[in-house]
Amino acid sequence: MKKFAKPVLILLLLFAVIWGVKKIKDLNAMARIGVGYMTKVACSEIFVAGRSADVVLANDFHGIDPLLEKVKLEIDESEGTVDGSLYGLGKSKAYHRSSLGCTLSPGGPPDTSGTYNTVKADVADLPTDINGAVQSAVDAFFTGAKADDNAVNRGVVVLQNGTVIGEGYGEGFTRDTPQQSWSMAKSVTQALFGIASQQGLVSIDETNLFPEWDGDERAKISVNDLMHMSSGLYFLENYADPASSVTQMLFNSRDMGARAAQEPLEYEPGTHWAYSSGTTNILSKLLRQRIEAAGMDYHSYPAIELFNKIGLRRPTFETDASGTFVGSSFLYATARDWARLGELYRNDGVWGNTPILPKGWVDYARAPALDSTPYYGAQWWLNQDQKRLPGMAKDIFFMGGHDSQYVIVVPSKNAVIVRLGLNRPPASFETDILPLIQGVYNALE
Repeated sequence: MKKFAKPVLILLLLFAVIWGVKKIKDLNAMARIGVGYMTKVACSEIFVAGRSADVVLANDFHGIDPLLEKVKLEIDESEGTVDGSLYGLGKSKAYHRSSLGCTLSPGGPPDTSGTYNTVKADVADLPTDINGAVQSAVDAFFTGAKADDNAVNRGVVVLQNGTVIGEGYGEGFTRDTPQQSWSMAKSVTQALFGIASQQGLVSIDETNLFPEWDGDERAKISVNDLMHMSSGLYFLENYADPASSVTQMLFNSRDMGARAAQEPLEYEPGTHWAYSSGTTNILSKLLRQRIEAAGMDYHSYPAIELFNKIGLRRPTFETDASGTFVGSSFLYATARDWARLGELYRNDGVWGNTPILPKGWVDYARAPALDSTPYYGAQWWLNQDQKRLPGMAKDIFFMGGHDSQYVIVVPSKNAVIVRLGLNRPPASFETDILPLIQGVYNALE
Protein backbone atom coordinates (compact mmCIF):
# COMPACT_ATOMS: atom_id res chain seq x y z
CA MET A 1 0.00 0.00 0.00
CA LYS A 2 2.85 2.36 0.78
CA LYS A 3 3.99 2.47 -2.83
CA PHE A 4 0.64 4.02 -3.72
CA ALA A 5 0.70 6.63 -0.93
CA LYS A 6 3.03 9.09 -2.61
CA PRO A 7 1.19 9.22 -5.98
CA VAL A 8 -2.15 9.56 -4.17
CA LEU A 9 -0.77 12.38 -2.02
CA ILE A 10 0.58 14.14 -5.10
CA LEU A 11 -2.75 13.73 -6.81
CA LEU A 12 -4.60 15.13 -3.80
CA LEU A 13 -2.24 18.07 -3.64
CA LEU A 14 -2.74 18.70 -7.36
CA PHE A 15 -6.51 18.69 -6.92
CA ALA A 16 -6.14 21.05 -3.97
CA VAL A 17 -4.02 23.44 -6.02
CA ILE A 18 -6.49 23.34 -8.92
CA TRP A 19 -9.39 23.89 -6.53
CA GLY A 20 -7.53 26.75 -4.85
CA VAL A 21 -6.67 28.43 -8.16
CA LYS A 22 -10.29 28.14 -9.32
CA LYS A 23 -11.51 29.51 -6.00
CA ILE A 24 -9.18 32.50 -6.27
CA LYS A 25 -10.31 33.11 -9.85
CA ASP A 26 -13.93 33.00 -8.73
CA LEU A 27 -13.26 35.36 -5.85
CA ASN A 28 -11.32 37.69 -8.15
CA ALA A 29 -14.19 37.75 -10.65
CA MET A 30 -16.71 38.52 -7.92
CA ALA A 31 -14.49 41.21 -6.39
CA ARG A 32 -13.98 42.86 -9.77
CA ILE A 33 -17.67 43.86 -9.96
CA GLY A 34 -17.78 45.63 -6.60
CA VAL A 35 -14.35 47.17 -7.05
CA GLY A 36 -15.22 48.20 -10.62
CA TYR A 37 -18.43 49.87 -9.48
CA MET A 38 -16.67 51.84 -6.78
CA THR A 39 -13.72 52.74 -9.03
CA LYS A 40 -15.96 54.01 -11.84
CA VAL A 41 -18.32 56.00 -9.60
CA ALA A 42 -15.46 57.57 -7.65
CA CYS A 43 -13.73 58.60 -10.87
CA SER A 44 -16.85 60.26 -12.28
CA GLU A 45 -17.85 61.99 -9.06
CA ILE A 46 -14.34 63.39 -8.57
CA PHE A 47 -13.33 64.30 -12.13
CA VAL A 48 -16.70 64.91 -13.83
CA ALA A 49 -18.85 66.25 -11.01
CA GLY A 50 -15.85 68.04 -9.49
CA ARG A 51 -16.45 66.85 -5.94
CA SER A 52 -13.83 66.34 -3.24
CA ALA A 53 -12.38 62.82 -3.14
CA ASP A 54 -12.68 62.71 0.65
CA VAL A 55 -16.36 63.67 0.51
CA VAL A 56 -17.12 61.15 -2.23
CA LEU A 57 -15.43 58.27 -0.41
CA ALA A 58 -17.12 59.19 2.86
CA ASN A 59 -20.65 59.61 1.54
CA ASP A 60 -21.31 57.78 -1.72
CA PHE A 61 -20.80 54.08 -0.95
CA HIS A 62 -22.59 53.44 2.33
CA GLY A 63 -25.59 51.16 2.56
CA ILE A 64 -24.55 48.98 -0.41
CA ASP A 65 -22.23 46.22 0.84
CA PRO A 66 -19.85 46.17 3.85
CA LEU A 67 -17.08 44.86 1.58
CA LEU A 68 -16.99 48.19 -0.26
CA GLU A 69 -15.60 49.69 2.94
CA LYS A 70 -12.56 47.44 2.45
CA VAL A 71 -11.91 48.48 -1.15
CA LYS A 72 -8.70 50.44 -1.54
CA LEU A 73 -8.76 53.26 -4.07
CA GLU A 74 -5.72 55.10 -5.37
CA ILE A 75 -6.64 58.43 -6.95
CA ASP A 76 -4.14 60.14 -9.23
CA GLU A 77 -5.50 63.62 -9.85
CA SER A 78 -2.64 64.59 -12.16
CA GLU A 79 -3.25 61.58 -14.43
CA GLY A 80 -7.02 61.52 -13.96
CA THR A 81 -7.13 57.86 -12.96
CA VAL A 82 -8.58 55.78 -10.15
CA ASP A 83 -7.19 52.32 -9.32
CA GLY A 84 -9.09 49.97 -7.03
CA SER A 85 -8.66 46.57 -5.41
CA LEU A 86 -10.01 44.46 -2.54
CA TYR A 87 -7.15 42.82 -0.67
CA GLY A 88 -5.35 42.56 -4.01
CA LEU A 89 -8.36 41.05 -5.78
CA GLY A 90 -10.69 42.56 -8.37
CA LYS A 91 -8.15 45.08 -9.62
CA SER A 92 -9.88 47.76 -11.69
CA LYS A 93 -8.94 51.06 -13.26
CA ALA A 94 -10.97 54.03 -14.48
CA TYR A 95 -9.63 56.74 -16.76
CA HIS A 96 -10.86 60.33 -17.03
CA ARG A 97 -10.63 61.80 -20.54
CA SER A 98 -11.81 65.40 -20.78
CA SER A 99 -15.31 65.65 -22.24
CA LEU A 100 -15.70 61.86 -22.51
CA GLY A 101 -15.81 61.58 -18.73
CA CYS A 102 -14.66 58.45 -16.90
CA THR A 103 -14.33 54.99 -18.40
CA LEU A 104 -13.86 51.76 -16.50
CA SER A 105 -11.47 49.90 -18.75
CA PRO A 106 -10.72 46.20 -18.12
CA GLY A 107 -7.58 45.02 -19.85
CA GLY A 108 -5.84 48.34 -20.37
CA PRO A 109 -6.52 51.95 -21.42
CA PRO A 110 -9.64 52.82 -23.45
CA ASP A 111 -9.46 52.31 -27.21
CA THR A 112 -10.26 55.90 -28.18
CA SER A 113 -8.86 59.23 -27.07
CA GLY A 114 -11.43 61.29 -29.00
CA THR A 115 -13.42 64.07 -27.45
CA TYR A 116 -16.77 65.41 -28.46
CA ASN A 117 -17.68 68.97 -29.35
CA THR A 118 -18.57 70.90 -26.21
CA VAL A 119 -19.27 74.30 -27.78
CA LYS A 120 -22.64 75.47 -26.54
CA ALA A 121 -25.25 77.03 -28.76
CA ASP A 122 -26.55 80.46 -27.83
CA VAL A 123 -29.58 79.28 -25.86
CA ALA A 124 -30.93 81.49 -23.08
CA ASP A 125 -30.94 80.31 -19.48
CA LEU A 126 -34.20 78.98 -18.12
CA PRO A 127 -36.43 81.78 -16.83
CA THR A 128 -37.24 81.73 -13.11
CA ASP A 129 -40.43 82.74 -11.32
CA ILE A 130 -40.58 80.97 -7.97
CA ASN A 131 -43.96 79.71 -6.81
CA GLY A 132 -44.13 79.88 -3.02
CA ALA A 133 -46.17 76.71 -2.53
CA VAL A 134 -44.00 74.70 -4.90
CA GLN A 135 -40.80 76.04 -3.35
CA SER A 136 -42.01 75.00 0.11
CA ALA A 137 -42.58 71.49 -1.23
CA VAL A 138 -39.07 71.52 -2.75
CA ASP A 139 -37.55 72.72 0.54
CA ALA A 140 -39.05 69.67 2.25
CA PHE A 141 -36.57 67.50 0.33
CA PHE A 142 -33.70 69.14 2.19
CA THR A 143 -35.09 69.76 5.66
CA GLY A 144 -32.86 67.92 8.09
CA ALA A 145 -31.06 66.07 5.30
CA LYS A 146 -27.58 64.87 6.26
CA ALA A 147 -24.75 63.49 4.19
CA ASP A 148 -24.88 60.11 5.94
CA ASP A 149 -28.64 59.62 5.60
CA ASN A 150 -29.82 56.69 3.51
CA ALA A 151 -32.00 58.95 1.37
CA VAL A 152 -29.96 61.98 0.32
CA ASN A 153 -31.52 64.57 -1.97
CA ARG A 154 -28.93 66.39 -4.06
CA GLY A 155 -30.93 68.38 -6.56
CA VAL A 156 -34.60 69.20 -7.21
CA VAL A 157 -35.89 71.41 -10.02
CA VAL A 158 -39.51 72.06 -10.96
CA LEU A 159 -40.53 73.63 -14.27
CA GLN A 160 -43.95 74.81 -15.35
CA ASN A 161 -44.46 76.13 -18.87
CA GLY A 162 -40.68 76.13 -19.25
CA THR A 163 -40.07 78.35 -16.20
CA VAL A 164 -38.27 77.32 -13.00
CA ILE A 165 -40.87 77.62 -10.23
CA GLY A 166 -39.00 75.69 -7.55
CA GLU A 167 -35.37 74.66 -7.02
CA GLY A 168 -33.11 73.35 -4.27
CA TYR A 169 -29.78 71.59 -3.68
CA GLY A 170 -28.19 69.48 -0.99
CA GLU A 171 -24.98 70.36 0.79
CA GLY A 172 -22.03 70.43 -1.63
CA PHE A 173 -24.25 70.61 -4.74
CA THR A 174 -25.31 73.59 -6.85
CA ARG A 175 -27.14 74.27 -10.08
CA ASP A 176 -23.74 73.87 -11.81
CA THR A 177 -22.93 70.40 -10.44
CA PRO A 178 -23.25 67.61 -13.03
CA GLN A 179 -25.07 64.62 -11.57
CA GLN A 180 -25.30 60.97 -12.58
CA SER A 181 -28.14 59.61 -14.69
CA TRP A 182 -27.95 55.90 -14.18
CA SER A 183 -30.86 54.55 -16.27
CA MET A 184 -32.24 57.98 -17.11
CA ALA A 185 -29.64 57.88 -19.88
CA LYS A 186 -31.88 55.38 -21.68
CA SER A 187 -34.43 58.10 -22.40
CA VAL A 188 -31.70 60.33 -23.84
CA THR A 189 -30.56 57.47 -26.07
CA GLN A 190 -34.17 57.31 -27.29
CA ALA A 191 -33.97 61.02 -28.19
CA LEU A 192 -30.76 60.48 -30.18
CA PHE A 193 -32.42 57.65 -32.09
CA GLY A 194 -35.28 59.95 -32.95
CA ILE A 195 -32.87 62.49 -34.40
CA ALA A 196 -30.99 59.77 -36.29
CA SER A 197 -34.22 58.38 -37.73
CA GLN A 198 -35.12 61.88 -38.92
CA GLN A 199 -31.78 61.98 -40.73
CA GLY A 200 -32.42 58.63 -42.39
CA LEU A 201 -29.67 56.84 -40.46
CA VAL A 202 -31.96 54.26 -38.88
CA SER A 203 -35.57 53.06 -38.98
CA ILE A 204 -37.51 51.65 -36.04
CA ASP A 205 -38.93 48.85 -38.21
CA GLU A 206 -35.69 47.52 -39.64
CA THR A 207 -34.30 44.10 -38.77
CA ASN A 208 -31.07 42.21 -39.62
CA LEU A 209 -29.21 44.70 -37.47
CA PHE A 210 -25.82 43.00 -37.01
CA PRO A 211 -23.78 40.56 -39.12
CA GLU A 212 -23.25 38.45 -35.97
CA TRP A 213 -26.99 37.78 -35.92
CA ASP A 214 -27.15 36.55 -39.51
CA GLY A 215 -28.38 33.02 -39.87
CA ASP A 216 -30.22 32.78 -36.55
CA GLU A 217 -33.48 33.98 -35.03
CA ARG A 218 -31.86 37.14 -33.64
CA ALA A 219 -31.91 38.56 -37.16
CA LYS A 220 -35.66 39.05 -36.65
CA ILE A 221 -35.10 41.53 -33.80
CA SER A 222 -36.13 45.02 -34.86
CA VAL A 223 -35.06 48.42 -33.59
CA ASN A 224 -38.60 48.77 -32.27
CA ASP A 225 -38.21 45.53 -30.26
CA LEU A 226 -35.02 46.88 -28.70
CA MET A 227 -36.61 50.26 -28.01
CA HIS A 228 -39.45 48.59 -26.11
CA MET A 229 -37.21 46.02 -24.38
CA SER A 230 -39.05 43.22 -26.13
CA SER A 231 -36.11 41.78 -28.07
CA GLY A 232 -36.44 38.33 -26.51
CA LEU A 233 -32.71 38.24 -25.73
CA TYR A 234 -31.63 36.74 -22.41
CA PHE A 235 -30.39 39.41 -20.01
CA LEU A 236 -30.32 39.15 -16.23
CA GLU A 237 -30.83 42.64 -14.75
CA ASN A 238 -29.77 41.84 -11.18
CA TYR A 239 -27.31 44.22 -9.55
CA ALA A 240 -26.98 42.08 -6.41
CA ASP A 241 -25.51 39.20 -8.44
CA PRO A 242 -21.88 39.80 -9.49
CA ALA A 243 -22.28 37.19 -12.23
CA SER A 244 -25.44 38.73 -13.72
CA SER A 245 -25.58 40.09 -17.25
CA VAL A 246 -25.89 43.70 -16.18
CA THR A 247 -23.05 43.74 -13.64
CA GLN A 248 -20.70 41.93 -16.01
CA MET A 249 -21.63 44.32 -18.82
CA LEU A 250 -21.23 47.55 -16.85
CA PHE A 251 -18.20 46.66 -14.75
CA ASN A 252 -16.29 43.96 -16.63
CA SER A 253 -16.71 44.63 -20.37
CA ARG A 254 -14.76 46.72 -22.84
CA ASP A 255 -17.57 46.72 -25.42
CA MET A 256 -20.91 46.73 -23.61
CA GLY A 257 -23.12 46.59 -26.69
CA ALA A 258 -21.22 43.60 -28.05
CA ARG A 259 -21.43 41.90 -24.66
CA ALA A 260 -25.22 42.25 -24.61
CA ALA A 261 -25.66 41.36 -28.30
CA GLN A 262 -24.00 37.98 -27.83
CA GLU A 263 -26.77 36.76 -25.49
CA PRO A 264 -29.02 33.97 -26.80
CA LEU A 265 -32.65 34.42 -27.74
CA GLU A 266 -35.13 33.22 -25.10
CA TYR A 267 -38.39 34.45 -26.62
CA GLU A 268 -39.74 35.28 -30.04
CA PRO A 269 -38.83 38.95 -30.71
CA GLY A 270 -41.68 41.31 -29.88
CA THR A 271 -43.59 38.88 -27.68
CA HIS A 272 -42.04 39.24 -24.21
CA TRP A 273 -41.14 42.36 -22.22
CA ALA A 274 -38.17 42.29 -19.84
CA TYR A 275 -36.27 45.29 -18.51
CA SER A 276 -32.73 45.15 -19.88
CA SER A 277 -29.93 47.68 -19.84
CA GLY A 278 -28.28 45.44 -22.41
CA THR A 279 -30.85 46.29 -25.07
CA THR A 280 -30.10 50.00 -24.72
CA ASN A 281 -26.38 49.43 -25.16
CA ILE A 282 -27.09 47.32 -28.24
CA LEU A 283 -29.00 50.33 -29.56
CA SER A 284 -26.08 52.58 -28.65
CA LYS A 285 -23.67 50.34 -30.55
CA LEU A 286 -25.98 50.31 -33.57
CA LEU A 287 -26.29 54.09 -33.50
CA ARG A 288 -22.51 54.47 -33.47
CA GLN A 289 -22.17 52.21 -36.52
CA ARG A 290 -24.77 54.19 -38.45
CA ILE A 291 -23.35 57.62 -37.54
CA GLU A 292 -19.80 56.62 -38.47
CA ALA A 293 -20.96 54.91 -41.67
CA ALA A 294 -22.52 58.24 -42.67
CA GLY A 295 -19.15 59.97 -42.19
CA MET A 296 -20.30 61.96 -39.17
CA ASP A 297 -18.34 62.59 -35.97
CA TYR A 298 -19.86 60.12 -33.53
CA HIS A 299 -18.43 61.64 -30.35
CA SER A 300 -19.72 65.09 -31.31
CA TYR A 301 -23.15 63.85 -32.32
CA PRO A 302 -25.03 64.17 -28.98
CA ALA A 303 -23.69 67.68 -28.38
CA ILE A 304 -24.24 68.99 -31.89
CA GLU A 305 -27.60 67.37 -32.56
CA LEU A 306 -29.21 67.58 -29.10
CA PHE A 307 -27.38 69.04 -26.12
CA ASN A 308 -26.34 72.36 -27.66
CA LYS A 309 -29.70 72.90 -29.35
CA ILE A 310 -31.62 72.85 -26.08
CA GLY A 311 -28.93 74.61 -24.06
CA LEU A 312 -27.46 71.95 -21.80
CA ARG A 313 -24.67 73.59 -19.79
CA ARG A 314 -22.56 70.70 -18.50
CA PRO A 315 -23.42 67.37 -20.11
CA THR A 316 -20.89 64.54 -20.20
CA PHE A 317 -21.91 61.34 -21.96
CA GLU A 318 -19.42 58.69 -20.86
CA THR A 319 -18.19 55.83 -23.06
CA ASP A 320 -17.17 52.24 -22.54
CA ALA A 321 -13.59 51.17 -23.28
CA SER A 322 -14.43 50.67 -26.97
CA GLY A 323 -15.46 54.32 -27.22
CA THR A 324 -19.24 53.77 -27.48
CA PHE A 325 -21.51 55.90 -25.30
CA VAL A 326 -22.96 53.88 -22.41
CA GLY A 327 -26.51 54.65 -23.47
CA SER A 328 -28.01 52.65 -20.64
CA SER A 329 -26.41 54.31 -17.67
CA PHE A 330 -23.59 56.87 -17.78
CA LEU A 331 -24.61 60.45 -18.54
CA TYR A 332 -23.78 63.35 -16.25
CA ALA A 333 -25.71 66.63 -16.42
CA THR A 334 -26.87 69.35 -14.04
CA ALA A 335 -30.34 69.29 -12.49
CA ARG A 336 -31.36 72.14 -14.79
CA ASP A 337 -29.94 70.22 -17.76
CA TRP A 338 -32.13 67.26 -16.82
CA ALA A 339 -35.07 69.61 -16.55
CA ARG A 340 -34.38 70.86 -20.10
CA LEU A 341 -34.42 67.29 -21.41
CA GLY A 342 -37.76 66.73 -19.70
CA GLU A 343 -39.12 69.99 -21.08
CA LEU A 344 -38.17 68.94 -24.60
CA TYR A 345 -40.45 65.94 -24.24
CA ARG A 346 -43.20 67.90 -22.49
CA ASN A 347 -43.22 70.25 -25.48
CA ASP A 348 -43.56 67.38 -27.97
CA GLY A 349 -39.92 67.44 -29.10
CA VAL A 350 -39.85 71.16 -29.89
CA TRP A 351 -37.47 73.66 -28.25
CA GLY A 352 -38.70 77.23 -28.57
CA ASN A 353 -39.94 77.20 -32.13
CA THR A 354 -37.40 74.66 -33.36
CA PRO A 355 -38.34 70.98 -33.80
CA ILE A 356 -35.59 68.79 -32.36
CA LEU A 357 -37.29 65.39 -32.43
CA PRO A 358 -39.41 64.01 -35.27
CA LYS A 359 -43.14 64.66 -35.13
CA GLY A 360 -44.74 61.81 -33.20
CA TRP A 361 -41.51 60.71 -31.51
CA VAL A 362 -42.74 61.68 -28.04
CA ASP A 363 -45.96 59.75 -28.65
CA TYR A 364 -43.79 56.80 -29.64
CA ALA A 365 -41.91 57.08 -26.32
CA ARG A 366 -45.26 56.86 -24.51
CA ALA A 367 -46.62 53.87 -26.46
CA PRO A 368 -46.71 50.85 -24.10
CA ALA A 369 -44.27 48.09 -24.96
CA LEU A 370 -46.94 45.37 -24.83
CA ASP A 371 -50.56 45.31 -23.72
CA SER A 372 -49.46 43.50 -20.57
CA THR A 373 -46.95 46.20 -19.63
CA PRO A 374 -48.69 49.58 -19.47
CA TYR A 375 -45.88 50.91 -17.29
CA TYR A 376 -43.12 51.02 -19.93
CA GLY A 377 -42.90 52.64 -23.34
CA ALA A 378 -39.91 53.15 -25.64
CA GLN A 379 -37.06 53.73 -23.15
CA TRP A 380 -39.43 55.77 -20.94
CA TRP A 381 -41.45 54.70 -17.90
CA LEU A 382 -45.21 55.29 -17.91
CA ASN A 383 -47.81 55.94 -15.21
CA GLN A 384 -50.85 54.69 -17.12
CA ASP A 385 -51.71 52.21 -14.37
CA GLN A 386 -50.92 54.83 -11.68
CA LYS A 387 -48.91 52.27 -9.74
CA ARG A 388 -45.42 53.66 -10.27
CA LEU A 389 -46.48 57.14 -9.16
CA PRO A 390 -49.74 56.64 -7.25
CA GLY A 391 -51.97 59.64 -6.74
CA MET A 392 -50.48 61.33 -9.80
CA ALA A 393 -51.86 61.74 -13.33
CA LYS A 394 -52.14 58.86 -15.81
CA ASP A 395 -50.55 60.97 -18.55
CA ILE A 396 -47.22 61.16 -16.71
CA PHE A 397 -44.15 59.60 -18.32
CA PHE A 398 -40.70 59.72 -16.82
CA MET A 399 -37.01 58.91 -16.88
CA GLY A 400 -35.99 56.71 -13.98
CA GLY A 401 -32.60 55.67 -12.66
CA HIS A 402 -30.86 53.80 -9.84
CA ASP A 403 -30.93 55.52 -6.44
CA SER A 404 -34.24 57.19 -7.41
CA GLN A 405 -33.08 59.56 -10.12
CA TYR A 406 -36.22 60.97 -11.76
CA VAL A 407 -37.24 63.35 -14.51
CA ILE A 408 -41.04 63.33 -14.39
CA VAL A 409 -42.98 64.89 -17.26
CA VAL A 410 -46.53 65.95 -16.31
CA PRO A 411 -48.34 67.04 -19.51
CA SER A 412 -51.64 67.76 -17.75
CA LYS A 413 -49.92 70.36 -15.56
CA ASN A 414 -47.38 71.56 -18.15
CA ALA A 415 -44.71 70.60 -15.65
CA VAL A 416 -41.41 68.77 -15.22
CA ILE A 417 -40.15 67.54 -11.84
CA VAL A 418 -36.48 66.54 -11.39
CA ARG A 419 -35.18 64.67 -8.34
CA LEU A 420 -31.50 63.63 -8.08
CA GLY A 421 -29.66 61.98 -5.20
CA LEU A 422 -29.11 58.70 -3.34
CA ASN A 423 -31.60 56.20 -1.97
CA ARG A 424 -30.22 53.27 -0.01
CA PRO A 425 -31.78 50.60 2.26
CA PRO A 426 -33.40 50.78 4.73
CA ALA A 427 -34.74 53.91 3.04
CA SER A 428 -36.99 53.26 0.05
CA PHE A 429 -38.48 55.23 -2.80
CA GLU A 430 -42.01 54.53 -1.56
CA THR A 431 -41.42 55.75 1.99
CA ASP A 432 -38.71 58.40 1.63
CA ILE A 433 -38.87 59.91 -1.87
CA LEU A 434 -42.36 59.40 -3.31
CA PRO A 435 -44.19 61.42 -0.59
CA LEU A 436 -41.91 64.39 -1.32
CA ILE A 437 -42.55 64.14 -5.06
CA GLN A 438 -46.28 63.89 -4.38
CA GLY A 439 -45.96 67.05 -2.29
CA VAL A 440 -44.50 68.93 -5.26
CA TYR A 441 -47.12 67.49 -7.62
CA ASN A 442 -49.95 68.53 -5.30
CA ALA A 443 -48.54 72.07 -5.04
CA LEU A 444 -48.68 72.52 -8.82
CA GLU A 445 -51.64 74.57 -10.00
